[in-house]
Amino acid sequence: MLLPRHDSPLPECRGIFPGEGEARTAESMPMTPKKAWKEEFSKFFEYPSREALRELLKFQVGEFDPYDFKASWPIFSKVARHFLALANSGGGCLIIGVKEREDRTFEPVGLPELMDKTSIHDGVQKFIPSKLRYEVLDFSYEESEYPKLVGKKFQVAVVEDSPEFIPFVAKTNGDDIRGNAIYTRRGTSSQEANYEDLQDIFNRRLETAHLSGNEFRIDRHLSELRSLYEYIPKHISPFEGLANLGLLGQKNPQYPKEGFYEFVSRLIEVKKKTIETLALRQ
Repeated sequence: MLLPRHDSPLPECRGIFPGEGEARTAESMPMTPKKAWKEEFSKFFEYPSREALRELLKFQVGEFDPYDFKASWPIFSKVARHFLALANSGGGCLIIGVKEREDRTFEPVGLPELMDKTSIHDGVQKFIPSKLRYEVLDFSYEESEYPKLVGKKFQVAVVEDSPEFIPFVAKTNGDDIRGNAIYTRRGTSSQEANYEDLQDIFNRRLETAHLSGNEFRIDRHLSELRSLYEYIPKHISPFEGLANLGLLGQKNPQYPKEGFYEFVSRLIEVKKKTIETLALRQ
């Protein structure tokens, strides 16, 4: 990453993981701003891989709202609380196998054994709604470009963002979780939602409903437009052309002045304008 030029000496930079140890000047190692770390997380969240997790663990700068580090799996009621908070806050990850030290640095300690995914599912399902979607991924590093990861195992619970279903509400009581409560991420922790949090959650839901409604209406109008086109043949027979000119038989005086095809053609133009208006609103 290219750094902006500075006229004054650049400050020294230390890694956040202990043992990254020696002070390094920005001239010898470019500093990565927090924005770049968030971008690294976004890449991992979209395409989880061993390489993406390695970069996230190697260069991370602490916890942010979308992800949380744990040295080991908490009890399932607490896991469910984190899942609910992440799902109500745009999705995120629970990264298991990373320990926070007293000086607020983080160490990738790894897990002695990977937790059985069926056990995780069975443990949290009584606390969370069925619409809340998540996936638990296993990562093992037999070898790695980052020595601190070699021989270690990690698990990551990726909680999807499903704004069309929020708010996700806790189904029952448990340790550190209250039935019918709504949780959100605040200050890098999973907290019960306050008034402002609830406003944000419901606004996200309303925005999604508005977009989904427009998409539904456009699909419906396009389907109707296709049906209208089916009433008008691309080509007419010679006999029909002669009939339209009044050369085959006497014209019925009760027949509407506007022919059927003309009427359908006019409807098609109206339907096109409706679809264009809805598309521009999105």
